Amino acid sequence: MKLLGALGLTTVLLASVISGCSSTKEGQPASSASNDSQSASAGPYDEHLDISLSWWGIGVGFEKHDELVQKLEKDFNVTLKPMDIGWDNYKEKSQVWGAAGQLPDIITNSLTSDSPGTYSDWVKQELIHPLPADLSAYPNIEKISKAEDVQGIYRDGKLYAIPRLTYSNTDMWATDRAVFVRKDWMDKLGIKDPQNFDEFEAMLKAFTAQDPDGNNKQDTTGIVMNTLGYFKSIFVPTFPQFGNQSWLKEDGKWIPFYASKQMDDVMVQARKLYAEGGLDQDFAVEKAGEANQKFYQGKAGALALNVDSIGGANGIKAEWEKNNVGEKFFDHVKILHLWPATDGTIYRHTTQSFWSESMINADVDDKKLDRILRIYDWLLSPEAKEMFDYGIEGKDYTKEGDKITITRPKDGEQYIDLKKEYPSIDIISQLAAWRNASSLEDSPANRVAKGDDVVQAIQDELSWQIKNATAIPTAFDIFSMSTPAKDKLSSINFDDDFTRIVLGKDDPVKMLHDTQKNYDGKGLQDAINEVTAEMAKQNK
Repeated sequence: MKLLGALGLTTVLLASVISGCSSTKEGQPASSASNDSQSASAGPYDEHLDISLSWWGIGVGFEKHDELVQKLEKDFNVTLKPMDIGWDNYKEKSQVWGAAGQLPDIITNSLTSDSPGTYSDWVKQELIHPLPADLSAYPNIEKISKAEDVQGIYRDGKLYAIPRLTYSNTDMWATDRAVFVRKDWMDKLGIKDPQNFDEFEAMLKAFTAQDPDGNNKQDTTGIVMNTLGYFKSIFVPTFPQFGNQSWLKEDGKWIPFYASKQMDDVMVQARKLYAEGGLDQDFAVEKAGEANQKFYQGKAGALALNVDSIGGANGIKAEWEKNNVGEKFFDHVKILHLWPATDGTIYRHTTQSFWSESMINADVDDKKLDRILRIYDWLLSPEAKEMFDYGIEGKDYTKEGDKITITRPKDGEQYIDLKKEYPSIDIISQLAAWRNASSLEDSPANRVAKGDDVVQAIQDELSWQIKNATAIPTAFDIFSMSTPAKDKLSSINFDDDFTRIVLGKDDPVKMLHDTQKNYDGKGLQDAINEVTAEMAKQNK
């Protein structure tokens, strides 16, 4: 999901431009692609404004100043001033800007998700602007402000950020975790779908030791992972909250997942997978996506990633078929459904509906605040989504009623990627909300980009998960809760400790318990007491 950000801001802004998105006093677009002659300077846009904004890689995305950016600026009568940030420095850069009084008008960060304490500090320091109490003039923003899991980022009854939704609701996370498995290897070795962890581990060991590719060499492994987060999903039947790293109530107290007694079994299982060869022996040193090649090249029997990764020019299917010329991906690979937990329930992934946010500089006056909110409201509209999906109406596609016909030229068998025509589209389309939901849809755009078989596979898996699995029980309130001791827990990186224990030689449970005691020295017990007290106020 973090990979979405590189060009996101430019895309979102450009998208607004394309659709002719001038607004009336009620906050609705007053001009459209079919009425470009209408002046953008009418009504709420009579004064030209400069608006600065930060985004990951916006310097590159806006460099061409393409037609989407131009359209957005024209329709809203603004000039957009990009302030570049990188994935490796965006948090630090925002802190420096804040201390120097140089924050952009629109601030891109991930405070509400990753650093709720810093978010609270920014509110107290009056660095960011509260949104109006009455958001009725901006109905799409108002809808987000009322979402259940957004309530945790209100401070003193006010909302100081526009959370960047990944999905419109938390159920859509169902396909964000998947285990792809070589069903042909399973058939060759006489392996049925595992019904518990021991059977799962036995399958992975067989992939490593029983020459499933038939080359008379022991050169295969069990499971590889795109990143550790995807791999952790295989332990959801053992400990559901480990899969989404949430807090849970145990022995009358609210605790973070890594403090739970249920972690004992997870660590035993993870160590066993690694020690007995079922887990890729290089997982701790491989970069994100590097291990995928072992699966594509027929050297691994399983891959932990997500369902949507099947499609696209660089998706699992295309990469696998590139390495297995003449073979069809779906003839050899399937998605493996995990077994029920001890309570008999099959759990599916979920987490809060947003990651990261847009905040507005406290120095922005009412006129500029209104202009920014009108832009964001349009970016969240169906009209903007259509532009993000298909480009500029009349140039890239035509529309008759609900029927859309793509008219942009082809590069070989595929239509030219909109990103080539509009380098800013990733930024503009993701400025207000991530685009994950659109990629799961059964739409003409997805069928063109991914193929009918991929779209159908995604639809089938989403339907299966919603019908047969239950979302992990999750205390969404706690994700963005800020208390003095809880805020300090951000210094804990359990992923590093998890990896260290998996690779270790000592008893994994003892290593875990020693790690948990070390966390006590970082304020874990104080955080547990504070969060438990806060949840008690909510009768939880």
